[in-house]
Amino acid sequence: MPEIKQVRTEADYDAALARISELLGSEPYSPDDEELDRISVLVEHYEAEHYPIEEPDPASLIEFLLDQKIVSRQELLPLAGGNTQLDAMMAGRLAITPELAQVLHEHSGIPVEDLLKTPADPVSAAASN
Repeated sequence: MPEIKQVRTEADYDAALARISELLGSEPYSPDDEELDRISVLVEHYEAEHYPIEEPDPASLIEFLLDQKIVSRQELLPLAGGNTQLDAMMAGRLAITPELAQVLHEHSGIPVEDLLKTPADPVSAAASN
């Protein structure tokens, strides 16, 4: 197989992934291992450009933490201000409270500033009361 020096097209990408599969398990520090490292970097750059992963929104983070049982709904309710407010936060209609963000951070390590990002369709706290 010819050496892969660039990954610019989907065909290049497919060939690089196939070559990576062949090289997995190479002896550390061997020429095959070095080739694996080079191709992996090319693939990472291609994926970052063509298959970007968006950062999750705060509502998705709450959903994930609940699904994984990292926190419980009962634990979050008083910090959110009740069922209605928690549901609005989980739907992305209301920003997460700083208190709730701090507890989620303590349980998960997710940065507080990521949890406090403004929802896509914010509703003021006054409108939800």
